[in-house]
Amino acid sequence: MNKIGTKIIDTERCTLRRIVPDDYQMMHENWAKLEEVCRYFPFNPVTDIEIYKEKVHNWANNYESDTYFHWVIEWKENHELIGTINLGNVEESCFMSDTCYMLSPQYWGQSIMTEVLQAVLRYAFEEIGLNRVQAEVFDGNVASVHVLIKCGMRFEGIARQKYYKNGRFIDTAQYAVLKCDFKE
Repeated sequence: MNKIGTKIIDTERCTLRRIVPDDYQMMHENWAKLEEVCRYFPFNPVTDIEIYKEKVHNWANNYESDTYFHWVIEWKENHELIGTINLGNVEESCFMSDTCYMLSPQYWGQSIMTEVLQAVLRYAFEEIGLNRVQAEVFDGNVASVHVLIKCGMRFEGIARQKYYKNGRFIDTAQYAVLKCDFKE
């Protein structure tokens, strides 16, 4: 595994770059405080901007690690921050990681996340040298399932009642793609 850290990735419409502390306001405004974005994650929207400011500051400090891979998605046309994507829970000995992403609702339905995830998977397999990237999807998140399938991920099973949120247990579906199966 190549310990290269988070480098800039350009796609047709987006630039994926490291998060900097000053990004917190736009990130908070565009997705972190929104229920419609956070409903399919094990956490709730962050209503207190000062708490989110600290969270973003901590993410920015994590870049000191060469196995930390976390990007903010910047829309090239107007430089607006529209989402985030990562390769998290990296297991070096197994050459694998998870991926997770969020996107501002005004950019939904335009195949942006498919474009971005394809680029991150290419980085994972060709640059970092990972063999497997996996993702969890909350029950009901049909749009994310479509993104994962378009990017070559395969359904592997259900983790029943894996998370507890807002008074109920939630199932998650597991998807993954292997380096040998990855096609753009």
